[in-house]
Amino acid sequence: MWDKIVLLFSFVIGTVFGSFANVLIYRPIAGLKINEPRFSMCPVCKKRIAWYDNIPLLSYIILRGRCRTCGSKISLRYPIIELVFGIVFLLNHIIFPLDIATCFDLLFLVNLPAVFTDLKMMLLPDYTWIVTLGVGIYLNIQYFRSFILLDLIGGILALSILLFLRWRYKGGIGEGDIFLFPVYSFAVGFLFMPFLMFISSISGLLFSKFRKSRVVPFGPFIIATGYLFLMIRLINNI
Repeated sequence: MWDKIVLLFSFVIGTVFGSFANVLIYRPIAGLKINEPRFSMCPVCKKRIAWYDNIPLLSYIILRGRCRTCGSKISLRYPIIELVFGIVFLLNHIIFPLDIATCFDLLFLVNLPAVFTDLKMMLLPDYTWIVTLGVGIYLNIQYFRSFILLDLIGGILALSILLFLRWRYKGGIGEGDIFLFPVYSFAVGFLFMPFLMFISSISGLLFSKFRKSRVVPFGPFIIATGYLFLMIRLINNI
């Protein structure tokens, strides 16, 4: 019974953090600061949204997807993000013990908004790589202490490679990628680092070819590949 309550709680908390993730996605793209204004508002009429109209998932259903004040349609992205967060948090706490699940909750919170901002405006916020680094340090100390030196070397090597490529190609690699890739290289470990570089690079290039753009947002592919490899590493304890 208690386990079911914990899982239900993880889903609810996930939707709450999903609501916050929507803020992290919308405001930078709209040219707003993350912490200003200090309340939720309708993107159309700019009126403050009351707390009872800001309950994840439920408010969207009750209001039938429209702003209570001006009646404008609310993007379906908001409840979808909240639902996805609820499901991901739930799965994290089914698969992993509490500390690892919480680490993946944090990773998902800071990484998913970065996927949107990088695809939309080539922006990887600093909080993404900083939190990912903190999670990587904790997991390495707690579960992979015997490999921590090799993993650190892998992260430094990845940073050196990207700094060289940025110098060689005169800024062809984004500043966010320079920090994010070494951090994920450290987190996933020395063994997975070459696969992280290969798969994220190929995926990014294929995406740019599909979109017919010379500018490649590598961040989303580093995040997706790194997140997956970190899960594989922890599940298999390698």
